[in-house]
Amino acid sequence: MEPTKFSNPAITRLFREIAAAYEVKNENRFKIRAYDTAADSIEHATSEVKDLWEEGRLSELPGVGEGISSHLDEYFRTGKVKHFEEIKKGLPPGMFAIFGLEGVGPKRAYRLAKELKVKTIEDLHQAARKGKIEKMAGFGRRSQELILKAIEGREQHQERILLPVAFSIAERLIEQILRLPGVVRADPLGSLRRMVSTVGDIDIGIATTKPQEVVRAFTSLPDVARVVGAGGAKATVVLKTGRQVDIRVHDPQGYGALLQYFTGSKTHNIHTRKIANERGLSLSEYGVKQYKGGKIIGEYLPARTEEEFYRLLGLPWIPPELREDAGEIEAAQKGQLPKLVEVADMAGEIHVHTTHSDGEETTASMVEEALRLGRKYIGISDHAPSVLTRGVASAKTEILNRKSEIEALREKYRGRIEIFFGAEVNIDAQARMALPDELLELYEYAVGSIHTSFDQPKEMTTRRLITALENPFINLLGHPTGRLLGEREAYEVDWEKVFEVAERQKKILEINAYPSRLDLPDDLVRSARLRGIKFVISTDAHRHEHFRNLRFGVAVARRGWCEKSDIINVNEADRFANLFKVRR
Repeated sequence: MEPTKFSNPAITRLFREIAAAYEVKNENRFKIRAYDTAADSIEHATSEVKDLWEEGRLSELPGVGEGISSHLDEYFRTGKVKHFEEIKKGLPPGMFAIFGLEGVGPKRAYRLAKELKVKTIEDLHQAARKGKIEKMAGFGRRSQELILKAIEGREQHQERILLPVAFSIAERLIEQILRLPGVVRADPLGSLRRMVSTVGDIDIGIATTKPQEVVRAFTSLPDVARVVGAGGAKATVVLKTGRQVDIRVHDPQGYGALLQYFTGSKTHNIHTRKIANERGLSLSEYGVKQYKGGKIIGEYLPARTEEEFYRLLGLPWIPPELREDAGEIEAAQKGQLPKLVEVADMAGEIHVHTTHSDGEETTASMVEEALRLGRKYIGISDHAPSVLTRGVASAKTEILNRKSEIEALREKYRGRIEIFFGAEVNIDAQARMALPDELLELYEYAVGSIHTSFDQPKEMTTRRLITALENPFINLLGHPTGRLLGEREAYEVDWEKVFEVAERQKKILEINAYPSRLDLPDDLVRSARLRGIKFVISTDAHRHEHFRNLRFGVAVARRGWCEKSDIINVNEADRFANLFKVRR
């Protein structure tokens, strides 16, 4: 795999290393926060930062000020930043390799690297296996077990790209490809086209009458840094960001066959080949031919589109998101494919953060963006004020002040967009809501979510989720599995029990579209849907750009076989408020 020095994950990692170095050296906390904020912004950006730099648009990144922008400029021009090298001086290199694992913060990473002389993740893995970590002061056996679990989980997710990042890269390239002479059509392929939550490779299919010219022109696009291989009907390049991209070109007459073949999945294609053989046909990436007496005969049959391809098999077109050989072919044969929900169906947002908690924009700013995007309603659900640090009386005053702001905005925007007043409330480690009911009832709705103690036993985590579902003031279970893609595994939960309670209580589950969450995952969405449980698709937006991620939440819903009727925020405001049990 090619190194991705200028990719968003590499830059995110670099900034987190600088924040870690500052923390170990006990530097000003504002410096630490500045680099962590910039790292967060880049990590969740849906465009490659190097592309923004080349276009003079770094100022569009929230949390990236003039000083950090100048460091990025130096990094993209020279491949290094002198200031960063100075900051890291005197620190063991191994700490930068291991910090960031779950349970290994900067100061712990420093101690592990210095005391155990570890230089890589593998060194740390060996040390943990030999029981060296539990012998260190302040660690113990539980810490060692968590580090082992984190390392093993990390190894399973290496080299995967978050769906929104892969989508953005492919989208940008396809725009350039479509401008090339002779190109009729271009599409993402593989897991990206199926909208899987993480993507291994970026592959693009191109329909063209001029294959050699298009391959040559593609390898000369401005985003291409190096050509790995090119010839015939395909090419492999490395972009300036370090990402590898493969293209495959095909004559438009048989492009539907190529598109279907390389979209996959492998198990779906095995099943379609079996059907083809039963119908006297042979399938390949090049097209569809007759198959008789154990021999492939004749010319390729017309398959310009996937619709024509599936028609040859006696099937209706199957949406890419469903192609996992999980019953979609049988449903197609019976005429029972779901009519999947679409982005255009969505009417409102109800999981939105502002500067009242960890959001980056004011309530008015987020309302304005929702209005601009044509949303019919928006729910502001900032993290609830803490009773532990403020006390009940102070927390109540804060809630009422926020409510007054919402009421004023509701009056200002009356007739243009509906505004709901909610909160996201933590489900604590003792399976209690972080706010007492007397404060929860001040909100029009509440999202119950786990934000702490992710490594509890399965029984306890299950109990925590059920506590939220059984609370009369909790309307929605937020990002239910707690996963952070590539960073943190989902916590262990008895989903049958959780779904049983959600069904009985008629509670709504969230499909969270935040790039590193995409949670509830599609397999659990489908399981819950079979019980008749309904969903809200939300962006968990912390700034206005995050509203664009809605399509990825819709993709998860589609992979979970959801129709419009399964999603309640496709409804107009009054109908939604009734289904969501908004308290007015």
